[in-house]
Amino acid sequence: MLTLLPHGLGLAVGGSPTRHYINLSNGIEAIGPLLEAGLLPDHVRFCRVQSSHCEAQDFHAILQNLDHDLLMHLALGFDVRVYDFGSRGNFWQDSHEDGPKYVPRAVWWGLEWSRYALSEVWHLEPPPPLLRGYNVEDLFREKANTLPKPLHKRLKYYRSYLSPGLSKLQLSGYYAQTLLDGKKDAYHEMLQAYVGAASSHARAADLLSGPPPTAESLGMETYDAQTARRFERGAD
Repeated sequence: MLTLLPHGLGLAVGGSPTRHYINLSNGIEAIGPLLEAGLLPDHVRFCRVQSSHCEAQDFHAILQNLDHDLLMHLALGFDVRVYDFGSRGNFWQDSHEDGPKYVPRAVWWGLEWSRYALSEVWHLEPPPPLLRGYNVEDLFREKANTLPKPLHKRLKYYRSYLSPGLSKLQLSGYYAQTLLDGKKDAYHEMLQAYVGAASSHARAADLLSGPPPTAESLGMETYDAQTARRFERGAD
């Protein structure tokens, strides 16, 4: 069975609920092992921290691509885990005896920058940002303090939802060497298998709990654009 290794700071704190994010595209390889390990299909989520943005040091694009679902769960204090697979082997300080490690740039660069920038915008205390063991706090602070206003406003939105007592973000990356490296046909098959597993689980859940609640039972109405028409009050 494939072993995914944790990388980076912000690892799980006891008692925190966990959310699992597949980083597209190579991270799709993690879906099978996660489901085999017992993770429910409904608990699988998707994000996209692009290695090309990291290589270009496009600080703004990395933050702009962070999904609203991921941002909200971070703000609420969830243990957010991002899964990805690397294609380039490099020797890290603790890897010389075991050979190269395949840590994706999206993990060691993208998540590190995201953690620091969000902590700055949300007025939290980020750990010293490290890229391959080197402290880059001066660079990251400069970039975080010069975010474009629309981007800063987008990220700041979640600050009002921070979990009480939250002092640092729980954001960690899990990685392994890719076996497929961007083979879209294989990833498509994996995703279709995931859809099948999700459908089977949904049918089983319906048998146990019954169908989902209707809008009426929730005191709401279903909007239908085909029949809805608004009339201006006071019009002759």
